[in-house]
Amino acid sequence: MDALTLPGRRLRCPICDREETRERLEKRIDQCQFGGGRLERYECQGCGGVFGPAKFLDLSPEMVSTDYRLLYDGYAEANSTASEIRAFRSLLPEAPGPYLNWGCGRWSDTIPTLRAEGHDVWGYEPAAPPVDGGFIVGDKGHISAQFAGIFSNNVIEHMLRPVEEFRYFHSILKPGGRMAHASPCYEYAYASTRFHVIFLTGDAPHVLAERTGFRVAGREQEGEFINCVFERV
Repeated sequence: MDALTLPGRRLRCPICDREETRERLEKRIDQCQFGGGRLERYECQGCGGVFGPAKFLDLSPEMVSTDYRLLYDGYAEANSTASEIRAFRSLLPEAPGPYLNWGCGRWSDTIPTLRAEGHDVWGYEPAAPPVDGGFIVGDKGHISAQFAGIFSNNVIEHMLRPVEEFRYFHSILKPGGRMAHASPCYEYAYASTRFHVIFLTGDAPHVLAERTGFRVAGREQEGEFINCVFERV
């Protein structure tokens, strides 16, 4: 179905909203390691980011949630505690917080570690199976606080609607609040999965920030650890 419907399509970049015909876009082709078949992505001529595959971006939220549940029935992410804490510390956290670990998963010790240090840290994870503890929610409707900071690791590349997500972050951050999103996908890396739908290459981080009420306040890179700090303006 994907091969039949792609020819002649006009595709819209989810980062900068630029629309172009498929034929005019530079393509990046990969194969999904999780059985998702051929992955065709596109380099945006507007912001320089890479997006796709369209067959995953086109799914309804219900189908996306189902696909993630199927993935996590037989797959567990690696423990990312060290990278999550590094992203958190890049916010230069100060009491009293609170802070939100966005897409925290169920495989790291970040939240109990930081809470033991005295930081008021909570988590949001809609995809992975729930665990006890009381500091992680899976429904946005349960988020009512205003946060001093938001942080994530290996999450930003999963955002099907990054502008909508960043505007939501703006709404739950305190004035002047910051967020740190760490991911190797600020480069075109780890492309062999349909679940990675945006790569913030080129000017994409700055374009996304400007469209959603943020500015890029800092960036650090050490090997595969790439972290971008956004400040609410």
